[in-house]
Amino acid sequence: MADHVELRTGAYFDSVTLMQVSRTVAAAPGVEAAQVAMATELNLEVIRGMGFEVPDSAPNDLVVAIRGDEAGIAAGQAALESALTQSRSAASGSGGFGEAPAARTLGGAIRRSGADLALVSVPGEHAVAEAFDAVRAGISVMVFSDNVPVEDEVRLKDAAAAADVLVMGPDCGTAVVGGVALGFANVVRSGSVGLVAASGTGAQQVMCLLDAAGVGISHCLGVGGRDLSSAVAARSTKQALAALAADPETTSIVVVSKPPAPEVLADLEAYAVTIGKPVHWATLGAGRPDLTAAVEAALAATGHAVPETWRTWRPGVSDDDWAELTPEARSAAVQGSSLRGLFCGGTLADEAMLVAGEVLGDIKSNIPLRPELALGADLRDPGHVVIDFGDDTMTVGRAHPMIDPSLRLERIVVEAADPTCGVLLLDLVLGHGAHADPAPELADAVRAARATAAADGRHLDVVVSLTGSEGDPQGLERSAGRLVQAGAVVMLSNAAATREALRLLGHDVAEPTRATSYTAYPNEPAAQEDAGGEQLHGLLSNDVSVASAGVSLFSDALRAQAVSVTEAAWQPPMAGTAGDLARVLADSRRDAANAEALRRMTAAGADLVDVRPAHEVLGLERGTFLHAGPPIEFARASGPLKGALIGAMLFEGLADTAEEAEAKLEKGDGVTLEPCHHRDAVGPMAGVISPSMWVYELRDEVHDNASWCSLNEGLGKVLRYGAYGPEVIDRLRWMNTVLGPILQQAVRARVEQQGPIDIKAIIAQMLQMGDEGHNRNRAGSLMLLRELLPTMITADAPSADIAEAVRFSGANEHFFLNLGMPACKLSTLAAHGIPGSSVVTTMARNGTDFGIRVSGTGDQWFTGPANTPEGLFLGAYGPDDANPDIGDSAITETAGIGGFAMAAAPAIVKFVGGDVPFALRATQTMYEITVGEHTAYQVPILEFRGTPTGIDVAAVARTGILPQINTGMAGRVAGTGQVGAGLVTPPEQCFTQALTALAAATREA
Repeated sequence: MADHVELRTGAYFDSVTLMQVSRTVAAAPGVEAAQVAMATELNLEVIRGMGFEVPDSAPNDLVVAIRGDEAGIAAGQAALESALTQSRSAASGSGGFGEAPAARTLGGAIRRSGADLALVSVPGEHAVAEAFDAVRAGISVMVFSDNVPVEDEVRLKDAAAAADVLVMGPDCGTAVVGGVALGFANVVRSGSVGLVAASGTGAQQVMCLLDAAGVGISHCLGVGGRDLSSAVAARSTKQALAALAADPETTSIVVVSKPPAPEVLADLEAYAVTIGKPVHWATLGAGRPDLTAAVEAALAATGHAVPETWRTWRPGVSDDDWAELTPEARSAAVQGSSLRGLFCGGTLADEAMLVAGEVLGDIKSNIPLRPELALGADLRDPGHVVIDFGDDTMTVGRAHPMIDPSLRLERIVVEAADPTCGVLLLDLVLGHGAHADPAPELADAVRAARATAAADGRHLDVVVSLTGSEGDPQGLERSAGRLVQAGAVVMLSNAAATREALRLLGHDVAEPTRATSYTAYPNEPAAQEDAGGEQLHGLLSNDVSVASAGVSLFSDALRAQAVSVTEAAWQPPMAGTAGDLARVLADSRRDAANAEALRRMTAAGADLVDVRPAHEVLGLERGTFLHAGPPIEFARASGPLKGALIGAMLFEGLADTAEEAEAKLEKGDGVTLEPCHHRDAVGPMAGVISPSMWVYELRDEVHDNASWCSLNEGLGKVLRYGAYGPEVIDRLRWMNTVLGPILQQAVRARVEQQGPIDIKAIIAQMLQMGDEGHNRNRAGSLMLLRELLPTMITADAPSADIAEAVRFSGANEHFFLNLGMPACKLSTLAAHGIPGSSVVTTMARNGTDFGIRVSGTGDQWFTGPANTPEGLFLGAYGPDDANPDIGDSAITETAGIGGFAMAAAPAIVKFVGGDVPFALRATQTMYEITVGEHTAYQVPILEFRGTPTGIDVAAVARTGILPQINTGMAGRVAGTGQVGAGLVTPPEQCFTQALTALAAATREA
């Protein structure tokens, strides 16, 4: 046998999906063992426990571990790929021509669907970010996720109360809203009893007992297991009570909870008196009724008949049926003395300890009733033990045991071999969201456990608390029958099951006093009042449609109920960003600041007002050169930037040869390098602007800003691509002596006659004519030339010079790019410097580094190594010839055009190596990481939807989606020129660094 272990980065799947994938791989022929899981500590412990050696990994890595012969490993790998492909296909929800990719966040799913309820079941450290999306959208949310910090829960619930929406959770396993079951919930009849539940399985136990008594529920509003703790102070419970009080379908209410904080319960009881409807209490605790007794009391108090007994299934008597031995035979049999409760439901485990503790005394547990009763890390003790396998510490990176019971099944084997174990007390919870058919596996484990004990000369009794209803998809009777056939006693009441286990241990246990008639409750109002008013935006009265992020199994359960569900294709955020992301998303300034940034970006004007020498408008002294991208020293400069700087030195007369120019640049004598952006200018590709070059001047009158860009040199070997041969320098000199002055005259005459040229309006038109504004500017160039020609041809210059200037401009399809870039710079400049804003206002590359700046962090650069574009190459050039990404032209994407508007320019995809569906998906995907849409720039094929505008650092970190940039490719070697065109994205670290800085700024605010 051999082991195959591999790590896959960036391949996230939820724990339920991976459980199913693991089973598929393990079932492949020749596979002895297999586990496919995310690399959480708990999962790594399990995988290593199977004997696999796992290399160093991160929690967002996917671990694939397969053991078998050579053919088995190959079969396992094939099964793995097939299962993962099927899962991706099912989750994508789209991908055909023109179909938008699935939203990556809950907020995106809500916006697309208009859902009125949300469900979050992502890992706990990421759940609050998704839940806040729902609260901000004004809809209630069920947070199934556990392992959420309590301070985040309080913050989330306070925001929900302000928005008049309900947060059900975190760690909310069960809810039923308008007959729609969410998470783990049973199929019970409709009725007039409303439940408010700070307990998932507790709510299920109560609703199933009510159903068995012929009483239905109106709604079950889960509030999370900590809502009645001192820290949370019943925030959601009070909201839920008020909502049910206002609901005309609800006539009475039952509050269900694991042991609450006494002071919180007292306050809640006082509040319940005021709501106008009777409230009954199924709140566990020392000296308080168990859940069954509480249900019986509520039934009696509301005038319903209390069943004489609750449903019980017992094995038939036979020679090997230890559960039905006569007392004489039982006393003669060897039996352990300890109770071992192995539960999937935390509240059922709590209830079992409270009931059994009255007889047995101290019970050790991983959720102990008192701290000193906590089990050690191995969860073993020779005395009485109750384990909750659904506790937060046991579900990190794993499916809940009601879905994946494997850990409990393994523990049953251990207890069967332990001579101190006298009775196994188990729970089995049916309903939507749970394991599709858990009884057969549990029955096999029970049968095997009893056989193990018998082989050792002992007998082992097994009692199962079965929480379910006749309507549950797993089948109540069928499930009970399987367990009874394996020799277990099965009981619908968890409290009754616990007492049965105590009797089987030989203890004399009396039945509790049962409520059989109406008893007035101290908090019950003498007369009901009309609560009035619609609560929670009509959640309890509207038809429910759901947006979901997390476990697909829950979405499938909703679809089985004919509920409309929109799933987010959720992925974990960028590694290491969870803490910073939570802090930034919690910044109370952020939403308004980003909205203001978007407003300024879309309102900014962009008028061409002049053409002037750079030294006049940018204050450039001799020897000062501007360049594209973030700051860089010549020693680190890329080939294209070095070539462009050498050419600029020759052009300015600061050197006579390329060798002399390079030597001076290396020494830095009399030479200053500075980013174009530091002077509100932009430069394509190498972006070099020297003092003598002419530049376009654009103004934003709305915000009183100006921006500049050099004149476009045309195609071929040009300075911006790093070429500096004689033909390059000659062209620059012609542009300096002929083209610049003619354009200056033309623009000034145009301004005098008709006013400035509205570049923003041209961009809006070109997007509707097949340009995207970065790599394709054909329509924009022609429209600009149309504006300039009348005054160009009347310039005071020789006709031959005018003709050459017109020919040069008209033959250059990228003539407009050098005006579109400063127009976009004006847009982002208007949004810069807003405290709390996470909007990107600069993306720029120098051929070595990629850098961004963010509105809320001022002029600080966040940089990482520039990636190399991928696309199509000119002539014989190939990938090895291409330099890493370079240029300020990514300002177009920063402002919402270029790669963000690819859907407007289907023809561009041939130039950059894509296809039309890709162009559509690229634009649609960019909506996931932007704060809004441009009001002027629209995409016809998307029904004139505004282009995605305002890149949000937090959204990039949350989704892992990086901005898409269309770009040309410069040759790696100085002097080569352009080698191709393609697509590129920034490095992740630009955004993670920016997020950290934003988080720090939040702390300081």
